[in-house]
Amino acid sequence: ICEQCSEAEGSVWCMSCAGVHAWCGPCAVKAHRNLPFHKVQRWNGAHYQPTSLMDLGFLWHIGHGGDPCP
Repeated sequence: ICEQCSEAEGSVWCMSCAGVHAWCGPCAVKAHRNLPFHKVQRWNGAHYQPTSLMDLGFLWHIGHGGDPCP
C-alpha cells in the first residue's frame, strides 16, 4: 500500500532514496518533485522493472519554485 496516500498499491520504489519506500505512481511523482534524476522502478507483478518519473507523469517546471508559469 502507498505510504503517502494509503489508498493505492505501493508499486513504485526509488533506488536513489535512503530507506525503503513504496508509493503509488502519483505519490512517487509528488515525493520526487525536486528530485527529477532519481532512479525509480515499478512492480510488474513478478519483479521490479526500471521506469522513469516521466513515465509516471512527472513534468519538470523550471522556475517559479517548481510550479507552472502563472
